[in-house]
Amino acid sequence: MKTLHREGIQIGQFESGARDSIADVRGVRVGHVDIEVEDAQIGLSIVEPYPFSEEKRRLYIGRWSLDGGGSTSGLGVAEDFGTLSAPIAVVPGPAFGRAYEALIHQSIRRDRGLSTDAGWPPFVIGMDDGVWNDARRVYESVEQRDLNQALSDASEAFLEGSVGIGRSLRAFGLRGGVGSASRRVGPQHVGAFVAVNGGLPGDLRVNGQAVRIPGSIAGGPQEFVAVLATDAPLLPFQLRALAQRAALGASRCGLWNPLTREAQVCVFTTIRSEGDVTNVELNRISATDDDTLYALFQAGAETVESATVSALCEAKPLQVNGHSLGVLDISMLPRKMYD
Repeated sequence: MKTLHREGIQIGQFESGARDSIADVRGVRVGHVDIEVEDAQIGLSIVEPYPFSEEKRRLYIGRWSLDGGGSTSGLGVAEDFGTLSAPIAVVPGPAFGRAYEALIHQSIRRDRGLSTDAGWPPFVIGMDDGVWNDARRVYESVEQRDLNQALSDASEAFLEGSVGIGRSLRAFGLRGGVGSASRRVGPQHVGAFVAVNGGLPGDLRVNGQAVRIPGSIAGGPQEFVAVLATDAPLLPFQLRALAQRAALGASRCGLWNPLTREAQVCVFTTIRSEGDVTNVELNRISATDDDTLYALFQAGAETVESATVSALCEAKPLQVNGHSLGVLDISMLPRKMYD
């Protein structure tokens, strides 16, 4: 059971899905790899939007970014055509190239022509893990097989906190990590996977209330990455709007602040974009009513806020290279919801 559930903490107003994770959107899975290296905390994570080894699919995607969003591949197709067919890899910056090559290798095994419905272009997001890790050590330690392992291990039941890319992150003066959450909007779901690597000591808010964090350490990167999935039938321009609103969840909890250097939110829908979709379904996709869309906007913001807090709740204390980072004291979290 997730810590938030065990403690009886509900963030926002919408009901969470059965898992309260991005995996509540059918077909979506997450995989992590922890790379054990002395005096370093290295890992990477994969969000798989559909069974990548079994199918060829092209999904609609939308994106929001702050100051470009940092190192990201695959933006030409994602932003110009609004489609995605590759898993989304979130990796340490120095391992960006290795992850890119590994995804190309996986795609070539499925389609030697590297078609845009079989994993081209690779979608890789790099994050700054330089607080604890030496860039050269990361570059030398991460191999293509690590990303392949993350794909093989991808599951609907995955860990949160100090795992995968979350091993090397720092947030609100504490150890950061990765978190996930979901919300239901009628029969539809919105789920988020968030890598939390920012927030200033004293800025954390839960349900609009400040959380006191004694002993937190100032400094560190100010960035975050959020990957959202939905089974709502949305077009790329609607997904971009959802990404923009979902980013407000990072602002509500204090993760997005005036010092944030880089941030991005990517949102995809698992409704297929072509091929086996009938004209009736395409008409339905383009005709999502405003009331439903606005509810999805609110749910998206709630998932990002809840996933951020969940990442902090599931993180483990860190001691490395003579430094230490504490974790969030769960007893300090308010139980009261927004008025």
